[in-house]
Amino acid sequence: MTKKKLTKGEKTRESILNEARRVFNEDGIFLTLSAISKKIGITSGGITNHFPTKEHLFVGLSEQYENELNELTSGFQFDAALDFKKLTDFFSKVIDIQYKHRSVILFFSVMHQSQTVMMGQLLKTWLNRQDRLKLLASTLVSIGLLKENILEPKEFAVFRFQYVNLFTTWIVSYSLYDSDASYESMKPIYLEGVLRVFEKYLTEKGRAQMSFITLI
Repeated sequence: MTKKKLTKGEKTRESILNEARRVFNEDGIFLTLSAISKKIGITSGGITNHFPTKEHLFVGLSEQYENELNELTSGFQFDAALDFKKLTDFFSKVIDIQYKHRSVILFFSVMHQSQTVMMGQLLKTWLNRQDRLKLLASTLVSIGLLKENILEPKEFAVFRFQYVNLFTTWIVSYSLYDSDASYESMKPIYLEGVLRVFEKYLTEKGRAQMSFITLI
């Protein structure tokens, strides 16, 4: 499919987002728009022309993150050919995307409810992810890798809590506790942490598959 040709304004907007993401990733999420403008070599007015506030800038960054995740997910098949090797490879790519967009996830973790624009964006992405997670669990049950009890309302609520928190807060843990270590050295640990949320629900078939997964 041929990508739509961007206008000059759209190219400028994309460039601001890419540069802002790089700076936020390197220097932290608490930089002001004025500081950002100096670091990326564009006037504050040039930024606010596209993003009136820092919150709007992070909404734009969040949309980039979601678009990249959705592009990956849209090519992933939730069908009878699914196994834990394919799922691990998929999770690995998700974690890579999260690391690339880590400043967005960190901003979500510290934002206040008064930031209504970001709260609306967060709700929209949460509902989308929740549907995908239910589809994943149902598929793994249908092909005999997970026990059916994972789909019981209370069990699924606990599983969802563990899965979502591990998949979103590993970035926070890395930033706070493991930032002296390289991403490459820590990634297998975080990936295994996510996979272990399935352990309680594994069937014999699922446990056999999981035993062959090597991360480090």
